[in-house]
Amino acid sequence: MRSRASIVAPLLLAGGLAASLGTGLLALAAVQAASPPDPCSISLGPVAAAQQAGGQASPAGELVGATEYGGPGDPSSGTVGASGVNLVTHPDSYAELGGYTFQTADALGDLPYMTPLRITWHGHSAIAYKRDFGLGGGPIDGLPRAIDLWWMFARRLGIPYEDGLWSGLVRISRPPATGAGPLLGLTPAAVEPAAVDPAALEPAALEPAALEPAALAQAGAGPAAFGPAAGAAAGAPCPAGPPPADLPVVPGSRAVLLSNGLAAAPADAPPAVAGIIAAGNQIVGKPYLYGGGHGLPLDEVAPAYDCSSSVEHLLWGGGLLPVDYDAPSGTLESFGLPGPGRWVTIYASADHVFMYVAGLRWDTWNAAGPGDGTAGIGWHPLVRDAAGFVVRHPAGL
Repeated sequence: MRSRASIVAPLLLAGGLAASLGTGLLALAAVQAASPPDPCSISLGPVAAAQQAGGQASPAGELVGATEYGGPGDPSSGTVGASGVNLVTHPDSYAELGGYTFQTADALGDLPYMTPLRITWHGHSAIAYKRDFGLGGGPIDGLPRAIDLWWMFARRLGIPYEDGLWSGLVRISRPPATGAGPLLGLTPAAVEPAAVDPAALEPAALEPAALEPAALAQAGAGPAAFGPAAGAAAGAPCPAGPPPADLPVVPGSRAVLLSNGLAAAPADAPPAVAGIIAAGNQIVGKPYLYGGGHGLPLDEVAPAYDCSSSVEHLLWGGGLLPVDYDAPSGTLESFGLPGPGRWVTIYASADHVFMYVAGLRWDTWNAAGPGDGTAGIGWHPLVRDAAGFVVRHPAGL
């Protein structure tokens, strides 16, 4: 019997609970609580580890059993994840399996909510975020059944739908904390366009009730559903490789504004900071346009930007936002953690947002007056007035 990851309490707690869990919960109860997993590695939970007897971790990640859930062939799952997020508006989602709460579904080591994973199937790879949990089931091809893929994400990888009954093996690993795409050379393998069936992503292919405005509003559709502290939820950025050879680097812990308007990254900074600076250098000098840059994936360089879209492009460059994040400046008043950070500090209000990265200010104008660098979007060397702004910083930075 296949168990679904999206939790509809009456359905799961009624007929399917005992059959889905089987002996899994008994094994869970007998295993002592493990130490917190390394936030930058995958640690299989006790059920999955027991099923994978003698298995060895691969440098490219763990090979685990996966299933697909949701979509027109799976009406029992609905479209709302266990956290209340509408998965239609957040299709890059997965569920960790193994139990009937976020605490007991620990087949991947009890990953924190919104943990990103690189998921690879037959050479196609993409990033998904933990927004759900599920009961799981028996092994698949001899390996633990540890993860459930939201059907729209599975189609992106080219996985066949099979009326919502597909199961197979996928490889999972932690992505590097660099969202700066080709500039950093650390982007997950691109998904081939042929792997995506556009018809499968059309609204007509979804349950009509799930697309009603009331249902989307109840589920928290839109950028706000991503959560105000998405960066904090996933913890500090994971280590990544060295910055690209074409990113200027200077000794010490402070970035330097170069004569061409680009910034040189400090050698002592974490890789996420190098990613932020590299992403900023991509769009230095772009024209300002209110609303510019919004509505596009953050890995695309837009013709023009406003304050929030430019800051979000940089945060994506550091691996701190998903590629589909799109929000006004006021939303960033709740991003990350309160107060200034060691490397990155964000100043946000309902009207504007700017930030400091390793001592340089990223802003859309020379607000500090003469000597404050370019008059447009880019790096600025002077400190500006911050009255009326909420101060935040990414977790770990």
